[in-house]
Amino acid sequence: MTYIRRSVSTSLAAILLLSCGGGGGSTAGSPGTVSQDTAPPVVLSTNPSNLASGVPVNAAVSATFNETITAATPASALTLTQAGTAVPGTVSFSGSTATFTPSAKLGNNLSYTATVTTAIKDQAGNALASPFTWSFITSDCSAITLAKQFSLNLGAASVSTGFKALATDGTAIYLWTQTDFSATSGTLFKIDPASGAILSTTPVPLVANNARTPVYGIQFIADIAWHNGALWASGTYIAQDGSLPQGVFRVNLSTGLSEAQIPVATGLSGEVPILQGLASDGTNLYAAIDRNYAPPTPVAHVIVKFNPATSAQVPLSPALLTTAGQAIRLDYGGGFLWVFNNPNFQQVDPAFGALLANYCKTDGGANILYLNSDIWSIKDTVLMAYSLQ
Repeated sequence: MTYIRRSVSTSLAAILLLSCGGGGGSTAGSPGTVSQDTAPPVVLSTNPSNLASGVPVNAAVSATFNETITAATPASALTLTQAGTAVPGTVSFSGSTATFTPSAKLGNNLSYTATVTTAIKDQAGNALASPFTWSFITSDCSAITLAKQFSLNLGAASVSTGFKALATDGTAIYLWTQTDFSATSGTLFKIDPASGAILSTTPVPLVANNARTPVYGIQFIADIAWHNGALWASGTYIAQDGSLPQGVFRVNLSTGLSEAQIPVATGLSGEVPILQGLASDGTNLYAAIDRNYAPPTPVAHVIVKFNPATSAQVPLSPALLTTAGQAIRLDYGGGFLWVFNNPNFQQVDPAFGALLANYCKTDGGANILYLNSDIWSIKDTVLMAYSLQ
């Protein structure tokens, strides 16, 4: 029995020796060796992005890394300054993201600098290799949140340099596309806002800007609105005398001709009024006009309200609202007028023109639409819905 006990002990010792590398030592990468994480975390993205403008004054600032950040990282690892002065706020960490939430709204039209320092560490204790900074400029507006988006198959109408405008009949979304001023046709898409499916495609013939036929032909559409069961537009059309006046008109989708033309009223001597956005509340139309005067008088940007059933001209006054820049798109919804002047848009009282709220819109799509309590926009071929805060 003694012999058996010695044999078992000897065998067990051999097994233990082999499991420890056979007594000859082990090197990194050998079987059974656990490699250690020695790589520092890396910043993948920031919000806002570097050099962003029009950032909401109620925005939080965050940095996302390529790996999880330890919860023990100190709050001083993410700071925000304005002209060298620290902004008060709180820092939180969640997964691979560090977020700075200011204690109060940021200032309007100010440049801020955010910094993540080498106090940032991953779960292995590796620190950020060097401080990372980025800057942005604020705008006195509230943020909007992306709720959903759809990628549309628009074919040739998808060109990013083309003109796009949105309207709704309360159920579907209508998208107008036109490549440029010299285009001989435009396209109206009818879109399901629930699925992003294109329900119909209607080509509309246009006339070149040097043509004078056919009478009532459409040369250019700046914005569209659904009004009393028909598509209306602001833009340029061919009048009976062959001229190309700016005005508001109903679009005959069967013939591609303009109907019920309402030209812009004659302004002061040397003035060239240019129509921009258009919206409808079901009775009245709202039109944005750039009143371009002869130098040195500055350009005035106004929004007027009129009833197309009784108006012979789009009036130049009285102005419901004077805007700081071009109101290139308008919409009406939820009982409010929505005014888009890139990159922000405003909620306006349609009765008195009072500004009720200012929102930041940063997706780059130069258009807005109010439908189902959301603000819609399109950039290139991506249709987006945003929730208001």
